[in-house]
Formats: sequence, C-alpha cells, structure tokens
Amino acid sequence: MIFEPNIGNSVFLGFNDTQGIMLCGYESGFSKADEASSQLNEQKRNGVPHVFSNKAAEYGDVANGWKYDRRIIHWFDLFGHKLSQIDTGGDFEKCIVQTNWCGTQNNNIDGNYWEKLLSHDSIDNFIAHIEMFKPRLILFFGSQIVKILQSEKVLPQFVQIMGEITEPLRYCKKPFHGKAFNVGFQGFKHCKLVCFPHPSGSHGLNDDYIQLFAEEIGTLVQEFKDFKGVQ
Repeated sequence: MIFEPNIGNSVFLGFNDTQGIMLCGYESGFSKADEASSQLNEQKRNGVPHVFSNKAAEYGDVANGWKYDRRIIHWFDLFGHKLSQIDTGGDFEKCIVQTNWCGTQNNNIDGNYWEKLLSHDSIDNFIAHIEMFKPRLILFFGSQIVKILQSEKVLPQFVQIMGEITEPLRYCKKPFHGKAFNVGFQGFKHCKLVCFPHPSGSHGLNDDYIQLFAEEIGTLVQEFKDFKGVQ
C-alpha cells in the first residue's frame, strides 16, 4: 500500500521532498468559526502547485484568513526570514512542508492529548512523514508535541531515522510583561527541532513574546538555508 502524506502544500523536488523544513501541528482542521463560514463550506481547489505561504493560489482568498497559517507566516517575518506570498515564492518557500502529527481532522484535540497523540495510528502517521521527508529542521506548533516525542513509543523510531540525540531537550522561558510560554529545543544527528506554543490555541500568547526568540530561531533557519543553499 502506497503511503499518501497528509500535507498542506505541494511537494517540490529538490526542496521540501527531503531535508527541508517541516511544520508540524497536532492535527488538521479549521476553527469552528472558519468551518461555519459559507466561504469555507464552498471551498474550491484550483489544482495548482502551491507553497505553504501562498495557499490562496490553491484555495482562493479565503486562505488568507486562516489564522493558524497567518500567524506562522508572521513569525517567520519576526525571525528575520520573511516568506514570499507571491506565486510559488522562491527556493526557500519551496523548502517548507506542512503536516500534522495525527492523520485525523478536527477543530481541536478531543480528550487527552497523550492518549490521542500516542495512539497507534497517530504515531504511525507521524513516523511515516518523518521517514518520507527526513526534515532537516522541524518546527512543532503545540506545546505537548515535543513531550510526546520523548515517549518510549515514539523516540526510538524517530532516532532510527533522524539519528542519536546531540542536544538534549531543553525549555526556554523568557522574561516578559505578559504571559510567558516555554519554547522547546532539541537536536539530533540529522535534524534540529523547535517546539512552540500553539499559534491559534494558546490563550494570552503575544507575538512580541515570540519575537524574543528571534536570534536563536533565526540562526537555526539561517543554518538551514546555508545547508540547503537557498536564500
């Protein structure tokens, strides 16, 4: 049986098909407000190649209102690596592939995060995407994801693909005038990862707080660009 990846944008050979940047959330789905909108219910697909930062090419203008995507795009700008939203962008934009830990679709995780993400099907879905794309840099969006990665049900399989741990998991929380959140960092032989709070589901999350991590994360993205030979 051929594995069909659950991804939010096109695959571009030589760019995001292997050793690219993987954006990984909990599971696919829209907010209840978006799902209820007539625009989304009548959503059309144009069947054209499209990058993560310009899903409007595929779905029309409605995609420009998807809060989860828009905030991630804005964060790249805060980190000093602005994403083009014109056509299929440049080489850097083509290096990004968006997916989710779970292969299911919902507005939010029902019940216990650990139970949902550690289910056999969810683990298989995540590992299959890691095996297929072998990302060089992984950006998790959801504070529980990196914790679940450390489970004995997941980590040995991940290490088999991505290599041994070179930088133990560490959390960083910076002084801030508002609500502060942990951001996780971990390194493996063949990839590095960052775990952010959920862009659209973390109450009190301020973009000014995320910008405090611009130096560390901007450096990781620049290291990726240098490795991949893109601008």
